[in-house]
Amino acid sequence: MRRLLILFLVLLLLGPLPVAANTAAGTPVLFRETGHTLAYAFREFYDRQGGLPIFGYPLTEVFIEDGRPVQYFERARFEWHAELALVQVGHLGRWAAATYADHPAFIPLSAAPANADFFPETGHSLSGAFRAFWWQNGGLPAFGFPLSEPFEIVDELGQLRLVQYFERARFEWHPQNPPRYQVLLAHLGRAWLAAHPVPEWALSPVKTADAAWAAVRPTRVRVPRIGVDTEVVSAGFSFGAWDVPRYTAVHYWPISGYPGTSGNIVIAGHVGYRGIIFNQLPAIAVGDEVLVTVNGSERRYVVRDVLTVLPEDTWVLAPTSSETLTLITCVPIGVYSHRLIVRAAPVAGS
Repeated sequence: MRRLLILFLVLLLLGPLPVAANTAAGTPVLFRETGHTLAYAFREFYDRQGGLPIFGYPLTEVFIEDGRPVQYFERARFEWHAELALVQVGHLGRWAAATYADHPAFIPLSAAPANADFFPETGHSLSGAFRAFWWQNGGLPAFGFPLSEPFEIVDELGQLRLVQYFERARFEWHPQNPPRYQVLLAHLGRAWLAAHPVPEWALSPVKTADAAWAAVRPTRVRVPRIGVDTEVVSAGFSFGAWDVPRYTAVHYWPISGYPGTSGNIVIAGHVGYRGIIFNQLPAIAVGDEVLVTVNGSERRYVVRDVLTVLPEDTWVLAPTSSETLTLITCVPIGVYSHRLIVRAAPVAGS
């Protein structure tokens, strides 16, 4: 099993997957200011792209919206796209900009202005302080393309304000502030939550960081026919060393899908000595039922493929466009030269 994990780490370092997760970033944290958590791929992205000054505090826990895990922050919505193995910032800027759709500032330019960056994708430009802020604080992944030229609005506080809309944000000019804080981001996450219903439990503060992703992450896997029954924890990896718990299976948050959403739900476990969690997995067969516990309920899967592959056949860990459950262990016991791969699909209505 160790060889598979090391080889997969090498694949991540050399391959195209954009997630550069590490154990420290995956560790859940609790923001006392709002009573909400941050963990796993969302924490890794949050820390890497600027953190609190860019996105603000989390306002919800992670929940499923439009078929994918999402979390709202004061200034943004994070989305986990497991089919791509990456975090994207939601297009709240596009939503908010609809109010001003007829404003002349949204008419695409016919030519690039002087001393400005021009984006033919949307026909708009970046200049001055907004340009500097865009480039210095995350650029395209954090803010998206510009949707307008700068223009003045009366903001939520009744103040006349120079703003510019982007796919994922609204920049605001606050000249009375110190230079570092003259460009601020509008609280589009708060605005969205005020205008749209979301699960009440997701808005409720939690008491501990362990509540992070609690409503969507797998916590147990069972294969009743062969007696597999083990807890599942979510874990990342540090470069050079994998976090593989000895007494439970592991769901790899840097790459995995989540039950009920698209993507490859990768769960690995050890074999070896008597009583090790996946010792019975080699007895699994096509058609067997696999039960995965999420938030106290079991989601049913049926085994479609049982494969034995070499350690270098890491394609089985790649993202998938549809919901797929992948269980992994090493075979044969005592030799561990190959990998047993179990692929299962969700049962409709489960």
